[in-house]
Amino acid sequence: MSNFSYSKKFLGVGDVFLRSPDYYKPILDFLENVMVGESELTKAEREIIASHVSNINGCTFCLDAHRATLEAMKVSNETISTLENGAEIKGIRDELRHLIVFADKLTRTPESISTSDIDALKQTGISEQAIEDTINVVSIFNYVNRLTDSFGVKGSPLYFKQVGASLAKYGYAHLLNKKAA
Repeated sequence: MSNFSYSKKFLGVGDVFLRSPDYYKPILDFLENVMVGESELTKAEREIIASHVSNINGCTFCLDAHRATLEAMKVSNETISTLENGAEIKGIRDELRHLIVFADKLTRTPESISTSDIDALKQTGISEQAIEDTINVVSIFNYVNRLTDSFGVKGSPLYFKQVGASLAKYGYAHLLNKKAA
C-alpha cells in the first residue's frame, strides 16, 4: 500500500530512488561503498548486519530483500532463519557475533553508545575500521528502513528474487539502472 499518490506503482525502494535519481544518487553511492566497497567484513557479513537492523526495525520489505540477497550469496538457511527469528545467529564467526550485538545496541539505543562499547570490540581483536564499517551499515539501513516504510512499498516474491540476485551480483548502485535492465 503506497503512502503517496505518485508511488502507487512502486514495487520497491529502487523505485523510490529512481523517482529522483539525482537527488538519491549520493545516498546510493554511499550505500554502494558501505555494502560492497573494500572492507574487512565480507559482503555477506554486511548483509547479515543490515538484515539484523531491518529485523529490529520491523521493516519487512527490507528483511525480505536481505533474505533474497543472502540466499543469492549462498548464506545458509540456518543463518538466515535465526536472523529473522531474533535468536542467536548461527553459522557466523565470533567477531561478527560481537558486531551484531553492537549493531543491536546502536539501532535500539544509539544514545547509549560509549567509548567502552568501542573498546570492548577492539579487545576482541576487531579493528577500528571494521567497527566503523559496522556503524555505517547500521546507520544507512536505519535510514533505508524508514524511507521504505514511509513510502509504504511492499514488494513481491518475484521482486525480491530479482532484486536479491541483482544486489548479490552487481551491488546497490545497480538499483538506479533497474529500469534499464
